[in-house]
Amino acid sequence: MRKCYATALVLISWFLMLPPPVYPPVKDASGSYKMNSSAPMSQWLTFKTLKSEDACKAKLKKVQPFYKCVSSDDPALKKHTPAASGAPSISTLSGAAAGHMQ
Repeated sequence: MRKCYATALVLISWFLMLPPPVYPPVKDASGSYKMNSSAPMSQWLTFKTLKSEDACKAKLKKVQPFYKCVSSDDPALKKHTPAASGAPSISTLSGAAAGHMQ
């Protein structure tokens, strides 16, 4: 195994992720706050960091069913920037307006 591959394997950890709560906070019939399980993974909260997938799955058995185990290198954890829609940004608009005021 090449040295760079071994290093990459060591740097990967596992996150026990918790979905963000529903806003405004709402309680379900059991008295627990509702969670937004449909939120993108980049908005989920890291509940615990673990060293292996097996350790994460073992911990997962002890928590509520809406938790998930996610690898630290999972692309779903990265925040997605919206594609440019072609409309000028606010800063461009304010700069253009200021130029016309002179």
